[in-house]
Amino acid sequence: MANTPISQAELAREVNVPRQLLSCIISGKREMSLQLAMKLESYFSLPEGELLKIQAVQAIKERKQSIRNHLCEQLVAKNAFWSYDVKSFDAIPDEELIEKCFTALDIDDIDLMFEIYPRKHIQQVWRNKMAIQGEYMQRLNIMIAMYYFGIKEPEKYLAKAEKQHINKILKESSYASGINF
Repeated sequence: MANTPISQAELAREVNVPRQLLSCIISGKREMSLQLAMKLESYFSLPEGELLKIQAVQAIKERKQSIRNHLCEQLVAKNAFWSYDVKSFDAIPDEELIEKCFTALDIDDIDLMFEIYPRKHIQQVWRNKMAIQGEYMQRLNIMIAMYYFGIKEPEKYLAKAEKQHINKILKESSYASGINF
């Protein structure tokens, strides 16, 4: 293969597929078959599986963005972002989205959240923003602890998280004022 550019029509002819099919694949309107991927990898001397890997990564990225948009739309419909103007879903921080999903959405939507964020990240956000709120969210946090994170003794876990949070605040405030405990 020469280093000169090749048109879609020429490439379609070379790999023996309809030009319209190639055009749809390039524009993202259709997915590439295994057979076509192998032909194109051979033609361009690419590593085996490279094109399907690229296609899969793109499909995952699009799925995650679609889920994130769905969750944001559900939260906006429930007026969960009443405290600030949401001009773009991309402007919503992940931590805010995770917290709002737990407090405003149903189980099916919360389950979707676990498709777009790693479980450890979700648990860390929950622990840092919600588990520390004591009695205010006690029942919700017990359910989240048991159902989503498999915590066997959620009351003890939540009490410990709250105590650690209070100690951290006391330590930070004493450090800022120069007092040592």
